[in-house]
Amino acid sequence: MISILKKFRDFNIRTKLIIGFSFILLLLVLILVVAFYTYSAKIILKHSLEQTRETVEQFSNSLDSYMTLMSNKMEVLADSPTIQEELNTPPNEANIESDSFYSRNKQIRRIMLQAYSSITMNDMELYGANGTSYYLSLWSDKHEIPNEDILFAKADLAKGKWVLINDQNDEDTLQIIKLVKDLQTYKPIGYIRIGLKRSYIEKMTSNISFGNDGSIAILDANMERISGVVGESLITKMSGETSSQGNFLYEEGSSECTVVYTHSNITGWDTVGFIPLEYIKKDLAGIRNLAVVLIVFAIIIGISVSIAIAQSLVSSLENTANALERFAQGDFEVRLCENRADEIGKMNRVFNKAIKDINELMQKVTQGEILNKEMEFKTLQSQMNPHFLYNTLDTINWMAFKEKQIEICNLVTAISNLIRASISNKQSIITLEQELNYVKDYLYIQHVRYKDRFDTIYDIDDSLLNQTVPKLIVQPIVENAIIHGIENTQSKNFLYISVKRENESIDIIVKDTGIGMSEEKISELLKEPITAETGESEVHTNLGLYAVHKRLKFMYGDSYGLIIRSKEGEGTTVILHIPYIQEPQKLYKQFNDLLRN
Repeated sequence: MISILKKFRDFNIRTKLIIGFSFILLLLVLILVVAFYTYSAKIILKHSLEQTRETVEQFSNSLDSYMTLMSNKMEVLADSPTIQEELNTPPNEANIESDSFYSRNKQIRRIMLQAYSSITMNDMELYGANGTSYYLSLWSDKHEIPNEDILFAKADLAKGKWVLINDQNDEDTLQIIKLVKDLQTYKPIGYIRIGLKRSYIEKMTSNISFGNDGSIAILDANMERISGVVGESLITKMSGETSSQGNFLYEEGSSECTVVYTHSNITGWDTVGFIPLEYIKKDLAGIRNLAVVLIVFAIIIGISVSIAIAQSLVSSLENTANALERFAQGDFEVRLCENRADEIGKMNRVFNKAIKDINELMQKVTQGEILNKEMEFKTLQSQMNPHFLYNTLDTINWMAFKEKQIEICNLVTAISNLIRASISNKQSIITLEQELNYVKDYLYIQHVRYKDRFDTIYDIDDSLLNQTVPKLIVQPIVENAIIHGIENTQSKNFLYISVKRENESIDIIVKDTGIGMSEEKISELLKEPITAETGESEVHTNLGLYAVHKRLKFMYGDSYGLIIRSKEGEGTTVILHIPYIQEPQKLYKQFNDLLRN
């Protein structure tokens, strides 16, 4: 396989295109043809199942009509006044033979003869509790029924409803029997039995077929065969079916078929149709032949189209290759034609855009030096030994505490926290709650310094405190607000600090009521400060704002950073615009990736 790929790699582009296009087209055609064949097979199978289900339902309805007719005949016999009178007659007066046309004996035989059908019945018999017995059949001798008492017992349990006795040892007859009750007292007075011909039901099923090997079978309520050929495995499978109709795949021996069944609520029988899969698949032969023709036709068309496309692309690729070679030799002024709308034109536009991206990348590299300077500054900080400074502050804190100078203790604690935050390298990304705590420590120091010159108002959305931010991005903004907004005023001022979510972003707002600034000053604040042209304090302020602005853009992208709004005499508002992060831990990964790059 590897050797084949190596040989393919050495082919010219024209050959590669022809082979590639032909392979892809052939693969697509195969997929489409297979999908078409599969879809057609499903439709044909569904259609066949629907036709079979209709046929099975119609046959089941015919059986229901047939058994309803037999039931009605038994009802007619049971409700006949003549038969009622005969079955209520004392034993010594019952079943008296007479030649009179109007004798009760002759009338009963005529009534039974009207109900009798030699096509559907083998025999018919009337039993009386008074010993009366009337038998009608085309057989010369009366058909003996084994275990006749079982028939009477089942009829008694049915309490007047007809009962089917399906004796598997009797291949000729299905017995149905009904208990006859007195119409006035409703007491049992006899039985009516009809022996149905199995051959008639078999003849009904023989008129329906599903191919050469398809057939229909009938099972009674006890899952015993009435008609057709039924295996034990099918009976087991049908015993587990609970719905009134359905279908499933069935395999017995080497034959496989689809079984469609319908349950009758009238008789309790299951009519089962067997459809051989070969009977269904024969309808797919034409579709299969059509699929083969389509594949051959697609191969011919595909190769022809591949050759034409390959020829049209090669000349354009040669021009593009020449331009790329000039670029590789250092010609950065080279440009490719962009008037094509195909992939070649797209490649040319990508090439031209790459040159533009290189220039932008150089600018990003230059800007990246700012971040490197910040990291160098952190490295210099890490060279200091903070323990001496912490111990000194701790000593001052204990001395003040000993003298009960609580305000000095709080002041030293705030200073210690700020120093620890500024020179510690362990965490560059902290939670917004930690960042605001640093701001509060800083403001405590300034409140001690300026006394009642300003008040601070907080409006913080507590649900955002777990958001992660770069360390010390709010404190420089607050410091700028105090030094340049509040320090130069004589009246009392207010400092507002709020954090709120705007859709998928977070705005950290620092607003003062100080002296404000001009539009020209605002535009200079976000530019890289130049020490030679500005004072030391102003450079420090500009550098702080500029560093925060660049850090936010590096961390989150060009859509984020600082937004400054101000008017002279009306105060200044600085908005730190950062994204809302669903999973704050992602910011750690972004920061680490940025440092690696």
